[in-house]
Amino acid sequence: MKTFLVVSFGCQMNVYEAEKFKEVFYDFGLYEANNIEEADIVLFNSCAVRSKSEQKLLSSVGYAYSLFKKFGRPYIIVTGCVASIKEKEIKNIAKNSLISISKGYELIYDRVNELRKILSQYLSLHPQSVEKKERQVFAYVPVIFGCNNFCTYCIVPATRGREKSRPLNEIVNEVTQYVEEGVKEIVLLGQNINHYGYDFGNKNGFIELLEAVDKIPHLERLRYLTPHPALFTKELILRMKGLKTLMPHFHLPVQSGSNKILNLMRREYTREQYLSLIDIIKSEFSEASITTDIIVGFPEETEEDFLQTVSLVKTVAFDKSFIAAYSKRPNTPAANMESQIEDRVKKERLNYLLDVQNEISLKKNLSYVGGTYSVLVENVKVNIAYGRIPQDKLVIISSEKSISKAEIVPVKITDADFIHLKGEY
Repeated sequence: MKTFLVVSFGCQMNVYEAEKFKEVFYDFGLYEANNIEEADIVLFNSCAVRSKSEQKLLSSVGYAYSLFKKFGRPYIIVTGCVASIKEKEIKNIAKNSLISISKGYELIYDRVNELRKILSQYLSLHPQSVEKKERQVFAYVPVIFGCNNFCTYCIVPATRGREKSRPLNEIVNEVTQYVEEGVKEIVLLGQNINHYGYDFGNKNGFIELLEAVDKIPHLERLRYLTPHPALFTKELILRMKGLKTLMPHFHLPVQSGSNKILNLMRREYTREQYLSLIDIIKSEFSEASITTDIIVGFPEETEEDFLQTVSLVKTVAFDKSFIAAYSKRPNTPAANMESQIEDRVKKERLNYLLDVQNEISLKKNLSYVGGTYSVLVENVKVNIAYGRIPQDKLVIISSEKSISKAEIVPVKITDADFIHLKGEY
């Protein structure tokens, strides 16, 4: 066994987990393959939030098994959310090529240890044989796993389990290590991040976490994903104003602009409460960008309900909306609700709202033209660089000067479209 591949589907939490799995393979002297065809062992880290990602995982496992039948490799490991709910199907597809399956509700550290135990049956540790990885510009750091909210459309509580916060000192130590290695930006992660500390009995845990990370020397930028609007308060926003590294970007998933649908989703806030929260953010962080998640075509969503969502999008004027058509997930209350919406209607509503949001995004992005903003450079190709301003907008940078990955440089914005900004350094 000489090569491995980690294939990750879904959220930023899975990106973090993928890096932890890779470190184990590196420790055993394996080299990362470019594709499944070249790998001796492939680990699939799965996502079950939407049926499409679930089917993609099962299809990928099937393809890997077809290679195994023909060439005797790759061996297969499956972990993550789909493994929590589709274990039988995965085993039926992968058959004798499957050497391990672990569930998404098992903590990442337990799954990493299990992977280490499995590999030790076949290989010896040879960490010195692996070349040092390229320095990271930013790093994801999970702070809480699982979710206790039980929104009626969401499969996360079933696949990730109940909420479990990491100890504060453990998080601070991990961030400190990243910063000492040259990481400029930290993104704290949690399915319901402003519930951090609740399982410790500390309802101020989230803001205290942000304040502790903000004090770490040489950290340049701090972000977090994903908060729940029901727990986002004025007091929290005011304390955020005192954090020097926290970036002015608020991602607050609204999901719908209709109180009826919000109630059916079990979101625990109203349209009016959400809009009041947005007003506070705009008042206290006048230069902030605001983004959201929206589901269209939720069961029982009428045309009037949908138009209330359109109205809310126009009222808030989000910088960006991540819009998806409702997708049935097994063992969720919404999957058994009456008045499921036809796919044709879902698609029409999705496309209409995307057009509305793209127009708003273009107007928002054009407002940056003429200004100069600090950009953290994430990638460089010849005379073109790519990076993000504090508001988390992607900038394509033209420069005749030397520019390096992980630099923070002043960039004058010269143009924009609805997706990104363009600028000169």
